[in-house]
Amino acid sequence: MAWTYRTLPDLSEEQFARWQYVLEERTGIFFSHHKSILQAGLIKRMREIECLDYEQYYRQLTVGTGNAIEWTALLNTLTVKETSFFRHEESFDYVRKHLFNRLLSGEMGGESSVELWSVGCSTGEEAYSLAMIANDCIEGLGLDVYFGVTASDICLSALAEARNGVFHSRKLKNMDPSLCDRYLNCQDDNQYAIEPWLKQRVCFAQLNLIDMLQMPIGNMDVIFCQNVLIYFRRWRQKEVLNNLMRRLKPGGLLIVGIGEAIDWEHPQLCRVSEEKVQAYVRV
Repeated sequence: MAWTYRTLPDLSEEQFARWQYVLEERTGIFFSHHKSILQAGLIKRMREIECLDYEQYYRQLTVGTGNAIEWTALLNTLTVKETSFFRHEESFDYVRKHLFNRLLSGEMGGESSVELWSVGCSTGEEAYSLAMIANDCIEGLGLDVYFGVTASDICLSALAEARNGVFHSRKLKNMDPSLCDRYLNCQDDNQYAIEPWLKQRVCFAQLNLIDMLQMPIGNMDVIFCQNVLIYFRRWRQKEVLNNLMRRLKPGGLLIVGIGEAIDWEHPQLCRVSEEKVQAYVRV
């Protein structure tokens, strides 16, 4: 239709401030330095529903009830979903070393399970990478220990893709071929499917990080939170990290992205001395 090709004006500063405020209030995401991303996402979704007025769309989302479905659709458009297996290899290598050493030394005591959490899991590559590492460590040591991965994200469409567990070969660019052979089945058209038994070890759930206290989750051996905090204000980054810390077991590992929340520290955490990762162990 002709309306799809009409050019929408740029967001005014007043409109940008209004949209930025409501998005931060509801999701914690702060678009102050990402106006172009916010505007592009709004335009894309507005065209999909044949709405060409920012004010009209704002009222549709914020006035009255019954707007939850459209709010979810907008979040699906705005949130970044580009990722791959073993993205930032150094962080995953450190998780592997940490888990292996803890299991080998018996530091985990007589616990019968290993629990990992992928925070902001997007379409699932990160969560399945963690599951592969946990299984490698447990099998490699010949242990009879159960493991499970909790994976959370705010975006429902991303979670649906993650649960499906089928990925294009380009997502596997950082994977060792031996891992592909063990944990993935080649399908048609360069598609690879996660082995069903591994999928069963990963539980995907929707979570808004600013509502984390409502999430009944804790006692984690590893919490992996990369490329999530960059969208939050500093005070909220610290709030999220403090809540994540409370969900770690003693000796548990928290991984965040390099340079994320660089001025944060906690008396119950010790920063690890690896230069290429930003990680903390609960003491």
